[in-house]
Amino acid sequence: MGATHAEVAVVGGGIIGSCIAFSLAKKGVDVVVLDPAPGAGASAGNAGMLVPSQSVPFANPDTVGAWLGALARRDGAVSLRRPLPLDLVPWFAHLMAEARPGRTSRTTRLLYLLAAKSLRLYRELAETDGIELHLRSAGSLRVYRSTSALRRQYRVLRTLRDLGAEYEVLGPRALRDAEPGLHQAFAGAVAFPDDRSLDPARTTLAIADAARAHGARFRAETVVGARRRNGRVDAVSTDLGTVSARWFVVAAGAASARVGRWFGARLPVRPGYGLSLTYPTEGPLLRHSVMLEEDHVVIGSREHSVRLTTGMEFGGTAHDEPAADAVRRLDAAVRSAVPALPARDTAAAPWRGARPMTPSGIPCVGRIGENVVAATGHGTLGMTLGPVTGRLVSSLVAP
Repeated sequence: MGATHAEVAVVGGGIIGSCIAFSLAKKGVDVVVLDPAPGAGASAGNAGMLVPSQSVPFANPDTVGAWLGALARRDGAVSLRRPLPLDLVPWFAHLMAEARPGRTSRTTRLLYLLAAKSLRLYRELAETDGIELHLRSAGSLRVYRSTSALRRQYRVLRTLRDLGAEYEVLGPRALRDAEPGLHQAFAGAVAFPDDRSLDPARTTLAIADAARAHGARFRAETVVGARRRNGRVDAVSTDLGTVSARWFVVAAGAASARVGRWFGARLPVRPGYGLSLTYPTEGPLLRHSVMLEEDHVVIGSREHSVRLTTGMEFGGTAHDEPAADAVRRLDAAVRSAVPALPARDTAAAPWRGARPMTPSGIPCVGRIGENVVAATGHGTLGMTLGPVTGRLVSSLVAP
């Protein structure tokens, strides 16, 4: 296609890249987004939850234990698949340092404030900008099979309460009243009324379309390198040509570490693979988004489907197929909780995708070069933090 120029070139067209493009284009900035499949990847296959309640970072004391447990089994909160990249060892050592209680508390506060701001921006996108997001407003439930597991969450709940989060602890009877679609054998739950949910693929495409309406260009191209001169990046090479720009933004999700190296930066982002199954339904199976805490499973019920999401797998490659035993465990865990789950053979093909994880749990958003900005490493909060990231990046690069 030859050479193209823009004021800002964004590498990555998922929810983060789309929100950045919208924020910039709304300001009148000439922006081009480069992605071989805009709106696909983790932005399409995730649980679709907007959850300030989930602001406790991946780097926490429980995660350290999960990593150690992953060395002996594959069915915990964290699993490992061969081949394991060599740089995962120092990355995990960094995570252990970040998992100290004091740091975890500070990171939780930062993530919560960002997530709460982002939810307000989602409402603005819908109410002021007229973007159809189909937000579900019933809130979320963290559900527990045992009272001991529920009690272990009280410290986290106190932290969230001190930050301004609203929640209610539900006993078995109150849980049955709040969510009759669940099996009755649960010990209790925590309800977060301010959480929201949506269809992640539709939302990403809707925001991208709104960016296009303001003049943003989305091009289905793969970036394969960058050209640097006198300490600045002046162009990127794609499989279809060259794109020059005044500013460049790395928003390539789990691929951001590789892309960042082309720009002369080392980003501490590693892929943590998740798994999802989606079943067609005639109507919503559940009133709320539900997290089965002991099973590490999220159930997202929509108008005509239900999506089950689980897993934090490190190692392997992006081309690996979902593990058959993991798919069976996911189906079985939810089937024991939701009696009305459709038959297994009605589900779409299992999806496996990579979340961009940082050892601290804090996204990498900021300048990483003279005219290069990173916007990646959002982990499991990519959908939640999309709009606030778009605002932050646009403030960094817009004139």
